[in-house]
Amino acid sequence: MASLMLHLPVLLLVFVRLTAFFVSAPFFSQRGVPNQFKVGLALFMAIISFGSVPLQGAVPLDLTFILHVIKEALVGVILGYICELIYVSVQVAGGMMDMQMGLAMANVIDPRTGAYVPLTGQFKNVLAMLYFLSINGHHMLIHGIISSYQAIPLDTMWAAFGSEQVMWMAVKVFREMFLSAFMMAIPIVVSLFLVDLSLGIIAKSVPQFNIFVVGLPIKLLASFLMLMVVMPAFLLTLSGLFEKMFRSFAEMMKLLGGTG
Repeated sequence: MASLMLHLPVLLLVFVRLTAFFVSAPFFSQRGVPNQFKVGLALFMAIISFGSVPLQGAVPLDLTFILHVIKEALVGVILGYICELIYVSVQVAGGMMDMQMGLAMANVIDPRTGAYVPLTGQFKNVLAMLYFLSINGHHMLIHGIISSYQAIPLDTMWAAFGSEQVMWMAVKVFREMFLSAFMMAIPIVVSLFLVDLSLGIIAKSVPQFNIFVVGLPIKLLASFLMLMVVMPAFLLTLSGLFEKMFRSFAEMMKLLGGTG
């Protein structure tokens, strides 16, 4: 009984952090992934890993345990959302492209979030997810959250949620999200801007030319051609994007643990 009371709080806290991470991290947070699977995976990972969690003292199962639970839930959500924020830049880039391509109103339901997203954003999102799985990014996320107990000890009462470094890190990740989205969308946006400029010159030079009839097909053709041309560069950009994701994850983990 004494052994159970010693290990049960540790197991529960590990389970809370893993569950909070799996409901907010990329791939695991998809609506297509059943909630039962997320909870079951978190419980399975907690059972096989809680014995290796470093502890400096016993975790008491009293009223202070509630603070430990809140801390673990916040740590899991923050670490997962940092990765998700970087990942969502692919969808933001697709929205920028569709706005320029004239497909901004042609939205489809994203099965990952249940929201309406542009066509190009969904296409880029599928490619990014396939690339993420091909480099075993989901394994890296699991390894990262398991190793987070080294930086953010389980038996500490609280983490550095309100520190200035954590706030600046959140702002930095938010900035990186928009910067990465802009870098992925800029080839299509600039190309279609030149197409619009050319069509405007033609409309002024030849007033009889019905630019509204032929303008949209020309823009769509040019955009699809550019999508094929820049596809290798898009994959290289994804590689750098996921590298930023894992680096931001590690930095936030250190900052929350007070070692950054």
